[in-house]
Amino acid sequence: MANSIILKSLLETIKWLFIWLTVAGLVLGVLSQGLFFDTSDGLDVLLILALLMFQHRLKFDEHNNQIDVKLGAYFFKKEIFTYSHHTIDTNSINTISFRADKAVNIIDINYTSVQGKLSTYTFRCFKQAKQAQLIVSKLSTVERVYTAKREEAEAEKTNSVTVNKFSKIFPQNTILGNAEAKNNLSILRCALPLPDSKKSLVHIIVVCFALLTLFIAFSSQNWKPSFAFLVITYVSYYFAKVIVCNKYYFIKTAPLSSIIIDDDELYLPALLFTDKTPRTLTKQDIISIEAKWNYDYDSVEGTIGRTSKRSHLISLVFNTTKGQSIPLSHWSVDSKTLVFSLLKYKYPVSLDRTSQMVYPFKLHVGLFVFMFILIILAMSLPKVISI
Repeated sequence: MANSIILKSLLETIKWLFIWLTVAGLVLGVLSQGLFFDTSDGLDVLLILALLMFQHRLKFDEHNNQIDVKLGAYFFKKEIFTYSHHTIDTNSINTISFRADKAVNIIDINYTSVQGKLSTYTFRCFKQAKQAQLIVSKLSTVERVYTAKREEAEAEKTNSVTVNKFSKIFPQNTILGNAEAKNNLSILRCALPLPDSKKSLVHIIVVCFALLTLFIAFSSQNWKPSFAFLVITYVSYYFAKVIVCNKYYFIKTAPLSSIIIDDDELYLPALLFTDKTPRTLTKQDIISIEAKWNYDYDSVEGTIGRTSKRSHLISLVFNTTKGQSIPLSHWSVDSKTLVFSLLKYKYPVSLDRTSQMVYPFKLHVGLFVFMFILIILAMSLPKVISI
């Protein structure tokens, strides 16, 4: 372990908030019932145990020259089950960087996968800047054995993607060389990123619903309304975000919310920039257009239970000499058509695969289902014991 550095993810840190809230509720419930345990208390104990076993960590093993990222359940360092395991050979790393967003520390790893594709992995942790910077410093100075391969990958990264290459990555969209490019693509304001200045407002709304959920859970001791309000608390974040973003990104002085593309110039609306000023750019003004993408499993149309692996664009950023734009998510614009149109008009676009999930709510739904199963097991436990 002396040659290893371990980082705990932001998600693993957040779990302790739920653990302490559950412990507090358990203690208050037991005291109010006169040291008597009921079914709901057993459920709380199961939830605490499940949260204690949950781990999501990045481990840099200097001895084996690799980075391991594991998500799963572990009991006293023994593996119960692993949901995902991602390994990155340090020799395949092209660049690695560290950045801090207040208390959140972020490591970005750009590497070449086993298949020879350029990929990006992002890991977020809470107040572990010292360990994160140590990993970055070690990997920034370590000697590589595949220097030529890395330089070739970097050279490929700087070149703009062709229409043919884009069509190979996204074949399901039938975007072929003879497809029509669009000149005008509208942006959905409510789907743009939540601005930093408005995050506290949305968080306050979510906290209010969370406190209401806790109050209902403790007062009713009934899992049905508690679970229902837990879902409402989750939905409240997105509902508040939609309202805030829709209002924030509406600029009266420049209300146009479309990207306009032609052979010589590219118009980016004011809502894409923090100074709320639109830009009309020539190709010489554009440093790069960075498109992030990843795979996801989608259901096959006309079948039940069948899925297929498909490529999805996640975000798009315009880096220009006149300022960098905010990221455009795949929710906010017809991203595939936008990238295809930019390529048809010969604008410089780079495609980089990322580890970011295409649909994060799938993981959230999985967690909700897991909690529901725990609730059912806890409710059934007294009946099983009495048999």
